[in-house]
Amino acid sequence: MADGARSEVSVALFMGGLDPSGGAGVLRDAVVASGLGVHPMAVPLAETIQNGFACNAVLPPAADPLERLDSIVPHLAGTWGVKISMFQNSGLLHELLPKLCALAPTAAIWDTIQAPTAGAGLHSRDALVEAAGMLSGNGWVVSPNLPEARLLADMPDSPAESVADRLLEMGFAGVWIRGGHGSGATVRDLWCDGGGSAWLEPHPRLAGDPRGTGCTATAAWLAMRLNGAGPAEAAKGAVAYVRKAWAGLHSPGGAGRPTFPPRVP
Repeated sequence: MADGARSEVSVALFMGGLDPSGGAGVLRDAVVASGLGVHPMAVPLAETIQNGFACNAVLPPAADPLERLDSIVPHLAGTWGVKISMFQNSGLLHELLPKLCALAPTAAIWDTIQAPTAGAGLHSRDALVEAAGMLSGNGWVVSPNLPEARLLADMPDSPAESVADRLLEMGFAGVWIRGGHGSGATVRDLWCDGGGSAWLEPHPRLAGDPRGTGCTATAAWLAMRLNGAGPAEAAKGAVAYVRKAWAGLHSPGGAGRPTFPPRVP
C-alpha cells in the first residue's frame, strides 16, 4: 500500500435502543460489527433503564435522531449499511426513513422488536405495521423471530413459510425468520426472498438463554453483507457466528442473564 493510502472500511449504522448494560441494543451491535472488521456508528431511537435482569423503562432518545443522522451523513458513502431495531415510537421514523433511503445503503435490515424479553412493554401490532409500511419497498430485509413474524403478518397460527410469503407481499426484499423461539431439540431459520423459501441448516438447540441473541445475529448479518456476502449467505454466516459466540457466554460482573462475549475468535 502506498504511503498515506488507506483501505476502505465499511460503515454499519445501528439505529435502535441504547441498553446501558451493553447486553443488547446498539452497544451490542457495535461490538459485533467491530469484531467483524466493520466500523460501527449509532443513532439511538430509544434509551432504556436496563440491566442483565430486566428492562424497567423505554424512554425517548435524549437528542433528535434526525440531527444525529445529519451529523454523520458525510461518513455514509461507499459501502455502508443500516440496521433498525428498537424505536421508542414509530413517529421517530417518519423523517428518518426517507433520508436513509435517499442515502442508498448497500444493505438494510430491520430487527423487529416488539418488546424486551423481560420487563417493560413496547409496541402494539399497529406500531409494527406502521413501521413496516414505511420500511417496505426500499430493499429492506426483515428479521423477526417466529412470534413477531406471525404478529406482523396477522397470521397467529400459520406455518413459517406462509408467514414469510405474506411479509414478502408487504414489500420486503427478504425475510429471515429466526428459529430460536421455536420448540424442540433443533433450531432452524427460514430465509425467503424473490427466489423462494429455504430452510437453513438445522442445528441442535444450545443450552442457556442469553441476552441479545437477535441483536447479535442481525448485526452479524449486516457486517457480513458489507464484507461481501450475499443476503442468504450472510444469514447462514450469522447463524454460525452466534453459535460460535455461545461458547463465550458470560454475565458481566457475575450478575444477571448471560450475554455474548466482547470478542469471538
